[in-house]
Amino acid sequence: METPHKKKFFREHTSHHIEIEVRGDDVMKAWRKMKKKLMTARTLEEVKERRYYEKPSAVKREYWKRLKRQAAKNRRKQMEKDGLL
Repeated sequence: METPHKKKFFREHTSHHIEIEVRGDDVMKAWRKMKKKLMTARTLEEVKERRYYEKPSAVKREYWKRLKRQAAKNRRKQMEKDGLL
């Protein structure tokens, strides 16, 4: 069991059943709907992430790097908005 003070750095594996109905002969429309559902379910991204094993410490390191980059970007945007840059 995971202790409450530990943070999750990635999504837990969940199984989704995606079903698309093809109406008439419009297969391309069904294909576009399926792609959109896969994107919102984040299925394709998860497949790419799981293609190679990444150590948990590397996952955490990348998570914190991304947070720092986002914070710096938000600070720059705020400074531009305030007219300091």
